[in-house]
Amino acid sequence: MSTLLSKNVLIDGHRTSMRLEPAMWEALTHIAVREKLTIHQICGLVNQHRMNTSLTSATRVFILGYFRILAVSLERDTLQDRERSIMTRVFRQTEEFRNTPSNNRYSGPL
Repeated sequence: MSTLLSKNVLIDGHRTSMRLEPAMWEALTHIAVREKLTIHQICGLVNQHRMNTSLTSATRVFILGYFRILAVSLERDTLQDRERSIMTRVFRQTEEFRNTPSNNRYSGPL
């Protein structure tokens, strides 16, 4: 059973499907809300800027890049506050990590 979720998006008026992890779809939704765009509009922009890769791969890279830039900005704001570190927040809020058995959890410095 695949953990990928297939959804249709409109790119320049043409319907296409993308298979992404549920967390990626959720991230794309958050970006759309934050930027006041639709998922279709974001995918259209990604499609216009992608080079030599699939739309799905380019979308994953876009999502990663978006949150990297946001994280750098957040880290500047919270540099002195260890409790609000990015890694701590990711591991606490991301379903895939919350469900990891405690003996396999990341135990390094956060």
